Amino acid sequence: MPTDSESARPPFDPLALGRRDFLELTGAGAAVLGAALLGGLPLVSGGALAQAAPKRGGTLKVACPPATGIDPVKMDSSGAIAIVQQVAEYLVWTEPDLTLRPVLATSWRAEDGGRSWIFELRRGVKFHDGRDFTADDVVASFQRLVDPQQASAARAQLGFLRKEYITKIDSHTVRFDLDRPIGAFPYYTQVYNAVILPADYKGDFAEKPIGTGPFRMTEFKPQQGAVLVRNETYWDEGRPYLDRVEIQNYEAQPPMILALKGGQADMMLLTTFIDGRPLLDDPAIEVIASPSAEHRQLTMRTDRKPFDDKRVRQAVALCLDRQALIQGLLGGRAELGNDHPVAPIYPEKVQLAQRKADLGQARRLLAEAGYPNGIDVELYTAQYQELPQYTALIQQMLAPAGIRVTPKVEPVNAYYDHWTEVPMGLTDWTSRPTAAQILNVAFKGGAEWNAAKWRNAEFDTLLESLDAEPDLAKRTEIAGRIAAIMNDEVPAVIAYFTRNLRPVRKGVNGVPASLSQFLDLTRAWKA
Repeated sequence: MPTDSESARPPFDPLALGRRDFLELTGAGAAVLGAALLGGLPLVSGGALAQAAPKRGGTLKVACPPATGIDPVKMDSSGAIAIVQQVAEYLVWTEPDLTLRPVLATSWRAEDGGRSWIFELRRGVKFHDGRDFTADDVVASFQRLVDPQQASAARAQLGFLRKEYITKIDSHTVRFDLDRPIGAFPYYTQVYNAVILPADYKGDFAEKPIGTGPFRMTEFKPQQGAVLVRNETYWDEGRPYLDRVEIQNYEAQPPMILALKGGQADMMLLTTFIDGRPLLDDPAIEVIASPSAEHRQLTMRTDRKPFDDKRVRQAVALCLDRQALIQGLLGGRAELGNDHPVAPIYPEKVQLAQRKADLGQARRLLAEAGYPNGIDVELYTAQYQELPQYTALIQQMLAPAGIRVTPKVEPVNAYYDHWTEVPMGLTDWTSRPTAAQILNVAFKGGAEWNAAKWRNAEFDTLLESLDAEPDLAKRTEIAGRIAAIMNDEVPAVIAYFTRNLRPVRKGVNGVPASLSQFLDLTRAWKA
């Protein structure tokens, strides 16, 4: 989620690859594995990605949402993730064009049709306390993430892994055996919790922040921020360019924006269009935009009335004027959604008739489902980004069809204490490098984050085929069938996919956009 001239590669044709060739990509080919899997995504560049010679030194001040706890195994807030990503590293990093950059892994290859993956690790890397980085650290880090005895935020995303499936081949080679073939498995090694920590990590990251990353953390204060200084022994010689990074936590976006405009901050991790409008015409600030698969899911409990009848869910979907939502909430900075998460950034280009608002049909469907006088529902969401405003528009747009919505806008922590149990919920979903990552954790039958409690045997079977299939044409056909099932069943309304906005002050360079709002400062510098 890093960019420079390395991203300017010629187009790569995944359809020219046979299964054997695809699965044997390794070494230099590893960097284009993402292109083979996912196709290319044009990089949205700007002054912050200028190609001038970097200048060394200086302090970068980053305005971020709060970080209450920074244990990498448990963290789930963007502020915590931004801090940890400067201190500890992943095996790979997903570039804005969806290719993979080797980080602590230098190459990887699949065996047994994608059911096993072998990762070769970078040699000569040291942790901040001087110890050598080895395969033992990788094995222990991933075993923690999938251990049912650990409170791991990543376990739901790595359900095809078991502790005993992660093994050391030699000091710098690791093997992952999976429950089933996963053709895009390297992308799963960058789920946000999967930074590599020392093998003997005790869960005390705030007190002993030991990683291999470009910066060392010298200070952390919950809800306030962190101070980081250059790692002088970083394996990527010459980087980072900055002397110091200060992560500043803010409870809300307006004070972040004031800090950025006033020069107390050099950049923001992210902004919404609604809050960030004052920045768009500020000549001292550039807003870097990145296409993404980030979206909002309006989920409905399919195991409870009235949403156990798909006609009611279809009626909800037919009430929304999606273009009006995109314009009103995001100033047009989004792509249309069609009630499935296979976003336009993915190479599987789904061809499906776009659902449009039709209040008459919505009323007819409600009557057919046994609700001629409409229904009363409570809609829960969080006080986060544009979700409260979106909730208000949902209430307005559903009312003419007889769907009477009572909004329940809660503090973020309160909402995420029960978001998978509410009868109807509006939830923000971060972008992932592959559509299958979202489909598996949000819609597969029995998945921990399946807030709709939706089950569809045909969908689950198709999803396993999508995971295993390396051929883009076949994946596109499978993704189209998955999208059609979701569009018909409507476990969630997905009305749009956002463009991620990252504001920086002029003179800040080498800060890339990110489809998942991750933060890579290895190449950042100040003019």
